[in-house]
Amino acid sequence: MGTCNLVQRAAENSRKTKPKTHESQENKKSAESLARAYNVLKNTLPKLFVEPLDYSIYSPNLIFQNNITGKHTIGLYHYVKQIAILRTVGHLKYAYVKFEILKITQHPEDYTVRIRWRVKGISGLKVMFQFWKYKIWQLKEVLKDQEAWYDGFSICYLGDDGLIIKHIVDKVMPDENLEIMSNSTASALPTGSLAATASQKISFSSVAA
Repeated sequence: MGTCNLVQRAAENSRKTKPKTHESQENKKSAESLARAYNVLKNTLPKLFVEPLDYSIYSPNLIFQNNITGKHTIGLYHYVKQIAILRTVGHLKYAYVKFEILKITQHPEDYTVRIRWRVKGISGLKVMFQFWKYKIWQLKEVLKDQEAWYDGFSICYLGDDGLIIKHIVDKVMPDENLEIMSNSTASALPTGSLAATASQKISFSSVAA
């Protein structure tokens, strides 16, 4: 009789601990997926104009909600297509473009990665007509004086599978006091490279961003 009671108690304890163990594993998996999305975005976005994006962190059914243009798309194919269009527009309009991450954070409470970003660009004609004012070693000053920029804020929501299921983009006002990540300088592009998601003067209404 005593043996039966011990077996019964062991079975009950096993049933009680299984849900907790399962929940712990799920939480760990969610945290790992969030950290992976965060790290991939942090490392690849600043290189947006020199390297392809890593689309493995996105769901095939990705919802892209662009509140700048009011355009919404569903599906990773359409998302990739819009990135390509924006690069083309940036390349046609600017001789020099780069993407900067001003701030990026991960939020376990709502399973999101939030990004404050800026795209800078400078017209080739401006460089041509203003370059005589500067010495060759003052190229940085040329770009700073003549560049335009476009600021934005992105929220990436992860789904139950750990992939980004929704990307919301909003326009924000420029803030010169925000610290720019040091590795964002790697995103600068010369003429002839694939261009960008645009700066202040790119008309986002002309593409479905």
